[in-house]
Amino acid sequence: MVVADGLARIVLVGLPGAGKSTVGRLVAERLGWDFVDLDAEIERRIGRAIAALFAEVGESGFRDLESAATTAMAARQRVVIATGGGWVERRSNSDAVRAGAMTVFLRVSPAVAMARLGADGGGRPLLATPKPEKALGELLARREPMYLQAQHTVSVDSLSPAELASSIVALACDWNGD
Repeated sequence: MVVADGLARIVLVGLPGAGKSTVGRLVAERLGWDFVDLDAEIERRIGRAIAALFAEVGESGFRDLESAATTAMAARQRVVIATGGGWVERRSNSDAVRAGAMTVFLRVSPAVAMARLGADGGGRPLLATPKPEKALGELLARREPMYLQAQHTVSVDSLSPAELASSIVALACDWNGD
C-alpha cells in the first residue's frame, strides 16, 4: 500500500464498541504501521486497569493521563491510534496529533455498540450503570458533535472489520491533508 505523502498517523474516534481497536489493528497490519490502543497504552504506563484508574483518580484524572499519552503519540510516525471514547472531549488531544494525521469517526449506533460490548457495557466505567445502553446514547448525544469534527466518518453498523479496514486504507491512500 502506498499511503499519501505527509500522512504520519491515523486516529480513530468513536463510541465504545465502535470497533476502533479491532479495525485499527487491521489497518496497521495492512499498511505495515504500528498500532497503539491508547487505553492499553495508559494501562501499560500506569500498571493498572482503566476501571481501577477511574476509581482512583476519577474521570478528570484519567483524562489527564490520556492527554499525556496523546502528547507522546504526537511524535510517532506511521502509527494507527485507537482512542478512548471520551478522548474527543479534550480539544487539546486532537490538536496535539493534528499535524500529519487523518482522523476517522467510526459511527456506530448505541444498539450495535451494546451488542458488541455485552449487557454490562464491556466493563467500561462510564457504562457501569443499571441502563448502560441509555448511558451510551447519552454519551453519543454529548460527543457526536466532537466526533463529527473528524476528517472522515464511516458508518460501521453493517460493515465487517475487514471492510472497514479496507475503507480506511483507501482513505489513507487518497489523503490530502484536509
